[in-house]
Amino acid sequence: MRTVSQRQLGILRKLKRKKYREQLGLFIAEGWHTLEQIAENKVLPIQEVYLTNDHIDSAEWQKLQRLGIPEDRCFVLSNSDAAEVSDTEQSSGWLATIQIPKPTELNSLIHAGVAAKGDEPEGSTRKIFIALDEIQDPGNLGTILRTAVWMGVEGVIFGKGCVDAWNPKVVRSTVGASGMIPYVSGELAELLPNFESKGWNIGILEGSDRAEPLSKPLEKGAFIWVVGNESRGISEEVRALGYKEYRIESTGKGVESLNAAMALGIALYRTVNFS
Repeated sequence: MRTVSQRQLGILRKLKRKKYREQLGLFIAEGWHTLEQIAENKVLPIQEVYLTNDHIDSAEWQKLQRLGIPEDRCFVLSNSDAAEVSDTEQSSGWLATIQIPKPTELNSLIHAGVAAKGDEPEGSTRKIFIALDEIQDPGNLGTILRTAVWMGVEGVIFGKGCVDAWNPKVVRSTVGASGMIPYVSGELAELLPNFESKGWNIGILEGSDRAEPLSKPLEKGAFIWVVGNESRGISEEVRALGYKEYRIESTGKGVESLNAAMALGIALYRTVNFS
């Protein structure tokens, strides 16, 4: 196994910044379980794997080989180099560069839910997307994306102002779920009406008393849940579109609101299992 080169180290340093991730079309995945999940999913191409000396010939390394990662794409890092390029206080000694998947063409996503307004064949599962309105906390976004994969969400709409989905902290929080869902990015106030015009139902998660309780029946057909910024909630531009708002009723006291990722997880479970 070859030792990492200075050129490769330079790329790893650059990939900690968004502009270089966009230029190179790569992101860093860090941690053994993240690499294992990405390798098992076989959705995103792994370009190169980097590991420290203590992982050579380990059971984890042998598993990566069984999962199809050839030795000529694996490189040895010193502990000091691993610490420098790592995004964590203490590097796990496992990193990889992964190709960023391209956005899906907008019309393809829109037409994925043409069976809307109750027109689905008997026994079919409704299409569910999520739209993220200025989600800025990397841990929140990573948890949202991992939850969305778990709940079978088939599309993500990233609104302007969201933290970069390929940010190392976001990727680490997804624990290998990054890139598993088709996505598009842009102004939600411009994108969402395109979905609505083709029959998609759009619901806004909102904590105010004016919102409909989530326990009430939801509209039939393809559904998009919109979740807003951690502190400010839904932007005025999206709220002005007039979509129905839903709230998760509290049965306790002493807590003002739910974490955005937690609220969306509850809404997705409700949509999938009780519609």
